[in-house]
Amino acid sequence: MRGKHIGEKLVLDSMNIAKENGFLILQYNAVVETNHAARHLYEKLGFKQLGMIPKGFKTKANQFENICPYYIEL
Repeated sequence: MRGKHIGEKLVLDSMNIAKENGFLILQYNAVVETNHAARHLYEKLGFKQLGMIPKGFKTKANQFENICPYYIEL
């Protein structure tokens, strides 16, 4: 489904719903560091990375990857 901008539409919809419900920020807590497509999308939409949590995500292969929380002010 790549290239159809479904992820972007979902994030934009989440942002709109959060605004409509009076939220001041939207945060994604578990963005895996190696998920370059997601990270690029969030940054393109204005999200900021909060830092990095070492080995915060366990893969199906029982390995650990860093996660990068992202947020945006609405």
